[in-house]
Amino acid sequence: MSVTDQMRVLHVTHTAQPGGAELALARLLGQRHPWQASLYAPPTGAAFDQLPAEEVAQARDLPTLPTGGTRSRAPLLAARYLTALRDGARVLRRSPLFQRADLVHANTAPAAIMCALADRAGSRPLVVHLRGPLTVESLGPIGLPAFRGLAMRRADGLIANSGFTLASVPPGPAQRTVIQSPSGIAERLPQPEVGPQVRAIGMVGRLQHWKGQHIFLRAFAASLRGTEVRAYLCGAPLFGEEAYETQLRELAATLGISEQVTFLGHVDDINGFLDSIDVLVHSSLGPEPLGQTVLQGLARALPVVATEGGGPGEWIRSGVNGMLVPPGEPDALASVLRSLVASQRLRQELATGAARTPGLLSDADCVDRHAEFFESVRRAYRPAHARDAA
Repeated sequence: MSVTDQMRVLHVTHTAQPGGAELALARLLGQRHPWQASLYAPPTGAAFDQLPAEEVAQARDLPTLPTGGTRSRAPLLAARYLTALRDGARVLRRSPLFQRADLVHANTAPAAIMCALADRAGSRPLVVHLRGPLTVESLGPIGLPAFRGLAMRRADGLIANSGFTLASVPPGPAQRTVIQSPSGIAERLPQPEVGPQVRAIGMVGRLQHWKGQHIFLRAFAASLRGTEVRAYLCGAPLFGEEAYETQLRELAATLGISEQVTFLGHVDDINGFLDSIDVLVHSSLGPEPLGQTVLQGLARALPVVATEGGGPGEWIRSGVNGMLVPPGEPDALASVLRSLVASQRLRQELATGAARTPGLLSDADCVDRHAEFFESVRRAYRPAHARDAA
């Protein structure tokens, strides 16, 4: 029996809303895993509702962090945010799940700060999951120094979701690795036969300005307004971003494409949605740390158009297994959409290339990679007092 078979791992996340990081953790814990898993999260949010209680013990009493607190420059909101982090650390410190854990896995940067505050003495190994680069833009003027000063100093292991994310991490003593986030991939589709016509083009992702759904709508209008092609937006707003959905609907009306655009809201069966469309678009306004939707599209052997840079740039060779476009440029995206709609041969080549993309992991493979890293960190771990004495 390996060390991992006996290891009690507590997974801590700062929100249970179904964002990318939370859905990745839910997929990880929803697979058969060789460690004894427990989960600590706030009470509100449905990301983990389907996890079997007999497999994953859950405690859901962490405080809910103020929306936008990590990026806010408002002193009052910043103070509320930091207070909530300290309160969360106190809750964790008293928790039997935390006290019994052999290793703690912080799923997000705010969760890592809470875990570091809860165990300043380093009485158990801490693995921090980096879901995005360590920048002011991603963590905010409050979150970045707090993460560097607390979580980075305390971390025994670092998991990054891409090489792009890992490259932002300064040198340090913690073990580190890149593991693709579980993206709902159970199997890879074989080489497909694409249809003669494009009927549906889709996006998957939270309705958030940074994700660039407005770029997609502008590109779609410029290239396909008045045709029989339809656009589908799969995803819902979270964290107080409902106004963006309203703006998108108004934009579709202004562009004259309301009758061609369908807002699907949150969709549980992502693979089913991907199999119903002919082209998948990813149009974030900057480098995406990973781009789970890109991995999902490649695994379903779809022609994928993605913003260049970041994680997608590590997976896509433009013109071979997908197309890369500059961020924030609807004209460039519109040009690629025209080419794809016009050429069945191009779509077939990209779909065939997508099916052959090397290195894509199934969710079960991701579990194995996490298990190996958890075991490696635990074996190398030395308590803080032992490190100080060395």
